[in-house]
Amino acid sequence: MRPSLPLAAAFLLVATTVQAQSLTDSVEGASTGFGVSSFGLYGSAAYEVMPKLRLRGVLTGLPDFEFEGDKDDFGTEITADGSFGGIAALADYHPYGGGFRVSGGLFFSSSDLDGSGRGFEADDGMTYDDARVDASVRFENEVAPMLALGYTSGGAHGWGFESEIGLIGIGGVEVALDGTSGDPSVDAEFEADLQEMEDDANETGSDLVVYPWLSLGVSYRF
Repeated sequence: MRPSLPLAAAFLLVATTVQAQSLTDSVEGASTGFGVSSFGLYGSAAYEVMPKLRLRGVLTGLPDFEFEGDKDDFGTEITADGSFGGIAALADYHPYGGGFRVSGGLFFSSSDLDGSGRGFEADDGMTYDDARVDASVRFENEVAPMLALGYTSGGAHGWGFESEIGLIGIGGVEVALDGTSGDPSVDAEFEADLQEMEDDANETGSDLVVYPWLSLGVSYRF
C-alpha cells in the first residue's frame, strides 16, 4: 500500500529541516563582508577557528583598467594600463570577545601600472618632442606584511557594519623608465636625462614604505 499524501509530506518536511540544520551547522562561525577600501572595492570571508580567533581572506582593488590622455590635457599623448589591489590573508584576534579586533598577516599585491607617452622634458629644461618614454610602476614588496585594527557592530549573527584601519609594508614604489629620443644626434643626452628622472622618481618612491589600509562596509555573520 502506498503511503498517504500527508505522510509523504511529513517525511519531506522532516528531511528538508534536517538538511537545512546541517547546512546551518556547517557555516556556523563563518562571516562575509563587502564595501569600499583604500584600494577600491573589497569582499571578505572569515571563519572562527577557536574562541576569539578568526581567519580571514580579503580580495580588494580595481579590476584591470586602461587610460588615455591627449596632448591638450596633459601636454603629451599618454596611454596606461594596469591593476590596483591584491589579496590579504589575515588572522583576527578579538581580545575582548566582541567586535573589536587586532589583525595581522600578509598582503599579496597585484598592483602595477605600465604606460607610455610622446614627448619628454628633462629637469634641466631640455625638450625632446619626438621622444617616446615607457614607464612601469610597482610596489617593491609583492608579498607585504599587514597590520590592522578593526571593529564590527551587531550581534553574534546577522548583519552589521564594519570598519578597519591599518598599514601595509609595501617597502617602497619602484619606477622603471625606458624610451627612445627620436633623434640619434641627442641620444646620449636623452639617456642621461631619462636616467636622472628615473633616479629621482625612485628616490621619492623609496620613502613610501607603507601604504594605508582603510575600509568601510557591511558584514553578515552566520
